[in-house]
Amino acid sequence: MRGWIPPDDRLWRHPSESSAAGPASSSRAPAPDRAASKERSAPWVVGGAAACVIVGLVAAGLIMATTNGADGNGAGSVPRLASLTDVPTTEAGVGRLAPAASVASMVDGIRPSLVALRVDSSTGTSVATGLVVESGGMIVTSSDAVPRSRSVTVVEPDGTTGPATKVGFDPASGLSVLKIGDDLPAANFDFAGPSPGSVAMALALEPDHRFGAAPTPRLYAGTVVSAGVALGLDRVSTTFAAIGVEVPVTASDVGCPLLDAGGQVVGMLERSGGKGLASASTFLPAELVWGVAEQLVSNSSVGTGWIGATSTNAVLPGASPTPVGALVDSVTPGSPAAMGGVQSGDVVTGVDGYRVRSSAEFKTRVYADPPGTDVTVTLDRAGTTETRYLVVGHADPDAPQASSSP
Repeated sequence: MRGWIPPDDRLWRHPSESSAAGPASSSRAPAPDRAASKERSAPWVVGGAAACVIVGLVAAGLIMATTNGADGNGAGSVPRLASLTDVPTTEAGVGRLAPAASVASMVDGIRPSLVALRVDSSTGTSVATGLVVESGGMIVTSSDAVPRSRSVTVVEPDGTTGPATKVGFDPASGLSVLKIGDDLPAANFDFAGPSPGSVAMALALEPDHRFGAAPTPRLYAGTVVSAGVALGLDRVSTTFAAIGVEVPVTASDVGCPLLDAGGQVVGMLERSGGKGLASASTFLPAELVWGVAEQLVSNSSVGTGWIGATSTNAVLPGASPTPVGALVDSVTPGSPAAMGGVQSGDVVTGVDGYRVRSSAEFKTRVYADPPGTDVTVTLDRAGTTETRYLVVGHADPDAPQASSSP
């Protein structure tokens, strides 16, 4: 239907095809086999305003990431009304020490899957970062990095340059996929995502002006101030849940990955800075990035599925306004949600074993699931945790819920 290939013949798998699916699994994100690649070695540097902090910590032999259970947007732990397995960067109130050698290992692990982009357009030349999302030379980046570009030149980690062709883009998520002639290893993604109060790192590449020179890595570290909720800073971060991080990235770093303590990709930079979150930058969550890119690779567009349920943020009575799930407002008769047993008044707290903290995160979790995808929904019904199994259907453009529901 969409250039479907049997799972055993692919180097990637959709999360729904994982044999380890379920709330108890913490490794449901795709882990593509890494294709053989050329040896690449080049020094990495720490860039941005975080340089002094990271250099000082590395000099001391460690980087400390602590979680304070932040108040504000997002939730530092799964609410009591949910029984889901969550894998935050660090547990609430517990510090994690990352030796300097581990940081270097993280950089070495992700760098072969990063490329620098030199974009030529009618307004001049700009730079950005791209991430290898699938073997075969498939690169995902922000559409803002390549708007109406005349040409895009990719600079690989070893300095090899070559042209990139556009495969497709998704206007809703603001993501684009490019293709290059070389076969670089795909990055590993973690769909659980970070928790507010944890420390995450972003790695960008800046192309060197010298021909054949390796791009310069820029490593940043910052505190996650929001996760699992819509930020409302632009159209994309209003539609989907996003990750807000206090990290001094710039517009030239758009498309760079956000890494957790294990070096896996948990997000991609959508925009630097933020109006409502001081200097926080906005990262799109890994599940959205991977899912959209996979569909663009397969079909050059995103075929959004439909389950037929509208929702709003669920807030515990008498508690803080921080949402704890997606409150189902209505269910369309005969829809996948209705056939799966979802009812109005249910609070969705998880999808496919990953927590859902808001209506926006509910939509984000299922947005890139094409029709026919099996989805496991965990919900709270009058204080009882229940599981429902749905099959994503085709969106009905004539139904009002088709444009507003997951």
